[in-house]
Amino acid sequence: MTEKTTISEKIVLLKRIELFESLSVGELAAIASVAEEVDYPAGEIIIKEGDAGDTLFLMVSGEVSVIKDLGEINEIEIDRMTDGEYFGEMALFEDTVRSVSIRTEKPSAFMVLHKQEFKEIVREYPQIALEICKILSRRIRHLHRKIEDRDYCKENISETQSPSLNAK
Repeated sequence: MTEKTTISEKIVLLKRIELFESLSVGELAAIASVAEEVDYPAGEIIIKEGDAGDTLFLMVSGEVSVIKDLGEINEIEIDRMTDGEYFGEMALFEDTVRSVSIRTEKPSAFMVLHKQEFKEIVREYPQIALEICKILSRRIRHLHRKIEDRDYCKENISETQSPSLNAK
């Protein structure tokens, strides 16, 4: 985003992001008014696992990799994200350290929402927090299903059940 994006352009971009797709135009405008525009070149570490976080990143363009144990012998890329995706959302709700590192794989543009501004917006528009919680809850349920669907989980569950439970 080399030129300053207008509020209405930001609203359109926010509407494309799952986290905000169900919000009203007024709610989106409130977010757009405080969202900061940030660009990063390829190869940049923008979040480092273990660091404190207070920022949500909304991807406008580009590509990032999600990395666990960056720089360690057991480093693993666990995901790739592109336009319309987001990361760092947990930092808006709790004071915790980052659970993964994020590195740009291509030049990338973001809208960034900081915790303090988010808190102020939510005071005026509490529906925003409720909608985000719904999306995050859906994401957690999806991850739980993925874990439960893994073969080793099914095998471990059946091995730990007692014969009396299996007989029912």
